[in-house]
Amino acid sequence: MSLLEETKLILQRYGIKPRKRLGQHFLISEPVIKREVEHAELSRDETVLEIGAGLGNLTKYLLSKGCEVIAIERDPLLARVLRERFPRAKLRVICGDATRVELPRFDKVVANLPFAISSPITFRLLKQRFKKAVLIYQKEFAQRLIAKPGTRAYSRVSVACYYFAEAKLLERIPRGAFYPPPEVDAALVELTPRRERMHVDEDFFMRFLAALFPYKRKTLRRALAFAAKRLFGEEVEPAIVAKEELLERRVFQLSPEELAQVSEALRRWSTEGLK
Repeated sequence: MSLLEETKLILQRYGIKPRKRLGQHFLISEPVIKREVEHAELSRDETVLEIGAGLGNLTKYLLSKGCEVIAIERDPLLARVLRERFPRAKLRVICGDATRVELPRFDKVVANLPFAISSPITFRLLKQRFKKAVLIYQKEFAQRLIAKPGTRAYSRVSVACYYFAEAKLLERIPRGAFYPPPEVDAALVELTPRRERMHVDEDFFMRFLAALFPYKRKTLRRALAFAAKRLFGEEVEPAIVAKEELLERRVFQLSPEELAQVSEALRRWSTEGLK
């Protein structure tokens, strides 16, 4: 029996109709699932976190590695399916919203993430301690995670991800690998937390990026004027926080390190009486 046939059988047995609002597109490609699990390099003594476990198609392969699996599933009916499908496995099912529930301790994350929560759950995960994450995203979001300075996809998400982790696009996944198929293709991404992060005030840096990147096509000089107003309600003299060479470049052309440098200068200006 193919994984598609098995998926349809489970849906029929439980009377489940996939809900697009909850991102219920079930991964049905065994080759993709196997590669995803292999990239995670799991060992029996590790605990792996799966978010949006659905019917358990990926869960089954994670459990086959002998490790403990903690599955977070928002839909109570799907949580029931998981418990009943793997009653004697090393599986703990948490029924709840992964963006809100208390996250347990885990070593690695392997998941087919609901596309709608890609950003909040990714940055929630990146603030935890873990070894590696292997995640399926909407292709457009995956491209933003790995984007380099000067490229069209380079964004606040790109810089924030770079701060926390090294991101690598492993493969593109066609929409036909899911049932029902989503309207967009997907991509498999590996995230490895950085041992050493850039030396910035993390909270301020994230707020700075959020204030600056709506103006990413403007020069840093002009974007700083808008960003400072959003952050402090007043303007800043650009020359105080950045060199002339940086001020004449556009925001999307600046590297994460250069943006971190500007962020720290702006933070000092706001907190150390440099106004």
